[in-house]
Amino acid sequence: MTTSQYNAIFQQIEVLLQEHAQVQVTIQDDTDLINDLALDSLKLMEMLEEVEDIFDITYPLNNLSDLHTVKDFVLQIQQILGSA
Repeated sequence: MTTSQYNAIFQQIEVLLQEHAQVQVTIQDDTDLINDLALDSLKLMEMLEEVEDIFDITYPLNNLSDLHTVKDFVLQIQQILGSA
């Protein structure tokens, strides 16, 4: 996938994160989902449901352990979309 596709995914994830974040911060690639945005497991699962609907994908729950930053999240989505 190209940089423009990465940016398009990032923009959609940014909107979702701002809706679900417990604190207001500027969303960047290195923003930590738990430490910076204070997402708990319930909020993360709600957000994953929305991501699955938006991108028409199934997000593998075993990938959650590798999910730390916004960049990790976008790259995982990008990989899922590329393998679909």
